[in-house]
Amino acid sequence: MLRAALKGLMLFGFDRFPGGARAYRELTRCHMGTQATHVDKLRRVWPGYVRVWMGPECGLCMDGLDVWVHEAGWTPFPLFANYLTTGKGGVITNSEARLLDRYLSRAVNGALETDWPRGKVPEHRRQAVEPLCWAADIESAIGDISGMSKTIDKTGAVPLTSASRDLCHSGGALEHYSPDRLSAFLGECYRVLRPGGIASHVFDHRDHLHHADKGRQFLDHLRLSDVSYTIAFGHPLTYHNRLLPCEVAALFDSAGFERIAVRRMILPQREYVLDERVKEGQPGIARVSLARRFRDATDDDLRTAAAHYLYRKPLI
Repeated sequence: MLRAALKGLMLFGFDRFPGGARAYRELTRCHMGTQATHVDKLRRVWPGYVRVWMGPECGLCMDGLDVWVHEAGWTPFPLFANYLTTGKGGVITNSEARLLDRYLSRAVNGALETDWPRGKVPEHRRQAVEPLCWAADIESAIGDISGMSKTIDKTGAVPLTSASRDLCHSGGALEHYSPDRLSAFLGECYRVLRPGGIASHVFDHRDHLHHADKGRQFLDHLRLSDVSYTIAFGHPLTYHNRLLPCEVAALFDSAGFERIAVRRMILPQREYVLDERVKEGQPGIARVSLARRFRDATDDDLRTAAAHYLYRKPLI
């Protein structure tokens, strides 16, 4: 518990100063190189996403797909992953992060070393990506695979043409959006996707201080009232919208999407499961410890550490 408390105090301290959140990100991402480990994480999880997208529920053929990755982070890994699996670099959007040249070679090599589904990455694509680790900068590297990186402005409008993408994906980002901002983004996601396009978004529903100290219950942040949570964690570096999975699903419904599946990660198995298998997971907090507004949470929601929301824009 001490490690989680110390990390929380450090982040709280940074955010008490004007520009503190930005300074923290500059320090860790630009100077300490912390996003290098993010590439390692993406190497582990991206093949699983591809298998889900190609699976019977989504039914996508990856070749030629127009992929949009939202809040992609500070490395260009998703663009190289897109090219290897689809033949197109696709587009990434970020609201805070920006691509940094220091992560170029790590991203190229990470994408090449990823354990992609057998037979889904032709050799000529690998040969096209291999020399890009020596490119002069990220812009020229992603230009060679026709990839694009765009910044979301303060209005939240997505700078992409309507009905121009087949797939939109994000991983561990949208839980940091306020409910209103999340609702607006899902509306933009619906607009940008083509009819039949897939929205694939992973939410980390855990208390983020749990990552610093596994002794902390993974839904411990649900014990605080809204007022208490805002005082302690309502700043950019630690904010979590604390939406339950059922509430997130309702926002997808309101945006007009059709549900394909909600894959829930349970602990300690760290496995994504469907339907009744959720009951095999441990609860993230005792119901008696919940703040009043969460007391009616379902047993499934209280066993969900993370969730992969898969929705489709209707054909009509």
